[in-house]
Amino acid sequence: MYSRAVYADVVREVHDELAQRIDAVTAEGVDPSMIVLDPGLGFSKNPAARGPDAHNWQLLAGLRELATIGGRDFPVLVGASRKRYLSRLFDAEGAEPRPFLENDAATAAITAISAAAGAWCVRVHRVPANADAVRVAAAYRAAARS
Repeated sequence: MYSRAVYADVVREVHDELAQRIDAVTAEGVDPSMIVLDPGLGFSKNPAARGPDAHNWQLLAGLRELATIGGRDFPVLVGASRKRYLSRLFDAEGAEPRPFLENDAATAAITAISAAAGAWCVRVHRVPANADAVRVAAAYRAAARS
């Protein structure tokens, strides 16, 4: 899967792929109001924690750009819960990889970032902490608008 993680500009290329998929399904009669976009965090993306190949982080930073296709804003689903790229933030050089179950706090942080960026939905394993993160992001967005 990681051998396909070759992008000149991951946000632009994922955006363009999503646009192609939207064109294909709407040409078959799907109502655009029924479409939810998923940037595919972790799938054919370099799991690097930092640097120019940190595809998942670039996609999170580009959520607003990913959502706008053809002059229309689509809802975006973020599925970041317990992904390997979160573990990579905490892995020490040469150490055993951090267990995925220890990434729930980092997942809540991603949930807050995603919600603040306007994500429509997040897929998570532990709901209560992530629901709190969404409430924090909503308060932040409300304050930013006023």
